[in-house]
Amino acid sequence: MRDKTNKLNNMDPDPATTSSSLIARAGQIMTVIITLGLVSMISSMLVSESLSGDAAQINHAGALRMMAIRISRAHLIDTTNEKQEVATEVKAFEKQLTQLFSGGLTSARENPLIESHYQTILSLWEKLKQQEQNTPVYSYDQFVSMLDQLVSLLQKESEKKLSMLRLIQGISLLSILVVAFVVLFRLNRSVVTPLKQLVEVASQAGQGNFELKANDSADNELGVLARTINQMSSQLKTTYQNFEERVAQKTNELIQTNQSLDFLYRVARHLSSNDFSYSKPKITNELETILREGKIIISVTSENFFSRQDIIIQQTFDSDLCLLTHRFPLKKHQHTFGYINWQTPKDYSIKEWQTLALKAVADIISTAIELEKQRSSQNRLLIMEERAVIARELHDSLAQSLSYLKVQMSLLTKKIQKDVPKEQITDTMDDIKQGINSAYLQLRELLTTFRLKLDDPSLENALQGTVTEFSSKLTHAISLDYQIPQNYFSANQEIHILQIVREALSNIQRHANATQAGVSISMQENEVVVEVWDNGKGIDKVTQTYGHFGLSIMQERANSLNSKVEIHPRNPKGTSIIVKLNAKRTNYLEV
Repeated sequence: MRDKTNKLNNMDPDPATTSSSLIARAGQIMTVIITLGLVSMISSMLVSESLSGDAAQINHAGALRMMAIRISRAHLIDTTNEKQEVATEVKAFEKQLTQLFSGGLTSARENPLIESHYQTILSLWEKLKQQEQNTPVYSYDQFVSMLDQLVSLLQKESEKKLSMLRLIQGISLLSILVVAFVVLFRLNRSVVTPLKQLVEVASQAGQGNFELKANDSADNELGVLARTINQMSSQLKTTYQNFEERVAQKTNELIQTNQSLDFLYRVARHLSSNDFSYSKPKITNELETILREGKIIISVTSENFFSRQDIIIQQTFDSDLCLLTHRFPLKKHQHTFGYINWQTPKDYSIKEWQTLALKAVADIISTAIELEKQRSSQNRLLIMEERAVIARELHDSLAQSLSYLKVQMSLLTKKIQKDVPKEQITDTMDDIKQGINSAYLQLRELLTTFRLKLDDPSLENALQGTVTEFSSKLTHAISLDYQIPQNYFSANQEIHILQIVREALSNIQRHANATQAGVSISMQENEVVVEVWDNGKGIDKVTQTYGHFGLSIMQERANSLNSKVEIHPRNPKGTSIIVKLNAKRTNYLEV
């Protein structure tokens, strides 16, 4: 824009230096107005100065007239005193007559008529002085009449000058009005109207309408400004159109990004609740819809392979079908599970957002596959651990009871064969019955333990149900203090903790004879502390009769949690069973 403006300035002459410049025209108008004012003022001053002394001349002429009348009347009185007064009046009259036109800037004698009349008066005065005293009175009356005519001529001359002054002022005022009208007319045509047009163009440009143009034919500053504004308007129109295109492009990109993010969210949510094999067709169809071009084939290998090098996006060309295949690896932690194959026409140019979307989908699918493999491995491990626990519990409880019964049966058989007394046979049979009852009770406990499951995903709710169950069996309330956040334990940890608590409460039911009991699970110094307490008769550490097989079962489950069972006596009576474990909060999204 600046370069084009410079070119325009180089092409057009500086309007301030031309005769059509508004500044030059304003100077010319000011010069004309000032000249008219000066001429009017000077002319008025000259006329006013020419009027200076006219009033005095008229007054002197009027005084001469009065003196002439007095002299004429004095000749009628023939006394000595009167003659002396006449002589004095005559001298004064002559002096004032000779000095009549001595004052003022200009003399009235320059007027030929006044000069002629004045000379007539002078000659007539000389004749009157040369006449004798018997001069008729009418001669003085004629002289007075001549003086009166002189006064009239002087008044007319003064009025003529005043008329000239009025004429000069009127012409000056009319000239100034004409000049002002012409200036206002040309100002409206050459300044006000173009300025209004420029303001309208600027206002429309501010509203985004760049079609309106200013009249740039004037060869002055406004013409240069109009051409510049027109050029700027054209450039702004181009820039505005470019911005609109860019905004539209960015809007489309944002819409596409939002659609991609929404698709990725739906993919992640679907994979979090379903297996990949079930979600694969739906993901493929939606991915083809999002990409708007080509075909998607997701291939997963039966066995993932390990690679220490990063796998880049591969491209292969099928000459028979004229298709270009872009391969995006399903890779996680150096393990590659397969590829996302995107087949597009040969001449199709893939966009950046499509590549990013495919990479993100590949990463989500890789994460889902790895999570499935981890869950599968974890489930197999849990099953193996649970089987080992079941085997140990069967061995420590039911298997030993059956072995004891087998020994008792052998002993009973030998006693019968030896025909021992009936009392000994009865004692052995009682031992067998007691062993059978004990084995039956152990079998029921094992079945209850093996059938236990967490229908409610909350460990706190499961513990609350267990506490309610054993409270009804013990005929007294059992308190529960659970201070661990939700979803803190893994499923394996929740099962083992619940089994330990149930086994401890079962031992309290069978052996403690307690009136109070409680379960507490809290966090102490980065450790989870599980405590089951009662106020019963306590435990004999020497005979280890408390709990029978229950202690070994709890210890086996504590070992699976990398912990151990601690048994402490309570004051004043009772027992506290404590299990401490370092459990980290479960993060199901972590791979």
